[in-house]
Amino acid sequence: MSKIKQNKNLLSQLPGVGGGSEFRGLPEIQLKDEVKGKFKRSGHLTDQILKYSYPKDKSAQLSLWDALGDGTKTDIEVAGVEVTEVVEGIKLTPSETKVIDSLCKLLHENSQTLEPKKEGYYTGNLNPELVEYGGEKTPAPKLSFTLYELTREYKGGDAISGKDVENVKQILTELNSKQFLIRYTETTKGKKGEWIKKEYEAFRRLINVDKATLSYGVGDIEHYKKTETIILLNPIFRRQIDSKFILYPNDINKRTIIAYGSHNVSDIVLRLRDYLLKELSLKHYEREIMLDRLYYFVAEKWMRESRKKKVKEYTEKALEVVTGLGILENYKIVTAKTTGEPKVVFTLNKDFE
Repeated sequence: MSKIKQNKNLLSQLPGVGGGSEFRGLPEIQLKDEVKGKFKRSGHLTDQILKYSYPKDKSAQLSLWDALGDGTKTDIEVAGVEVTEVVEGIKLTPSETKVIDSLCKLLHENSQTLEPKKEGYYTGNLNPELVEYGGEKTPAPKLSFTLYELTREYKGGDAISGKDVENVKQILTELNSKQFLIRYTETTKGKKGEWIKKEYEAFRRLINVDKATLSYGVGDIEHYKKTETIILLNPIFRRQIDSKFILYPNDINKRTIIAYGSHNVSDIVLRLRDYLLKELSLKHYEREIMLDRLYYFVAEKWMRESRKKKVKEYTEKALEVVTGLGILENYKIVTAKTTGEPKVVFTLNKDFE
């Protein structure tokens, strides 16, 4: 297995006029016990997780509160959330992102995934619940599993301790208590080829956690007892997943942990990884983004706190990681002709598996 080599501080070597820095990439990580296969993660879910606000965008200057519907405002007020604290999108911690990845994999593995119009399509291993969603009733996926099973996915297949299980349990508990402002558009085609757009807006939980205990015995003697976690997923986990999805390797958590060199993967790494995987799913093999915008995308909070030096450091590490993962072939930093500002040009690995 190749180890990631340290590269030069490329982000500090910004290009001069007509020049550019280029990074050709690190050896792709090879896993001894590579788990073949992939799972789908909803494109709408990923879009909401990757949302951010860039100060130079005109939309960022508009009042988010004023743009919300009355029903959504009521839900926010009932939840006791201050208006100034309302942020659009699904803002997760790195640990929560790993749990969501694990839940998406479990949903894929425990559902009917071949026939979108047939019963059980991405609805989990329990009967789904019909919930109100954008003015209509829609199935919400439902999963049953042990905390051990979820922790095994979370840890990327590494050895699991009781402390690890308790840690994942705590992450689920905290995620279960959070609500998110989700706003997006679903586009479909009519029978005559016309497009139909449906705007969705809600302030809702991403998961609802419960548990069940199964016992087995004969007479007064109990031979077996098993406690399972039951999770009702927000419908966004499956909405349009037949046509709008991102494919993740089954062992993405394991690969990311190895590439990063630690289980404590940074949020910046996960956001850059997910952004590039999204672009790959769209067959965008070369992408450009202004360097300043990239910084806001991967670390909006730190940029607003004027911690740009720290953002540069962590972004450079993230670029090493996604290259080591084999997602990114190389990148270069050049000067934009129109603005004179530095921009990053990514070349993605179209053969990534």
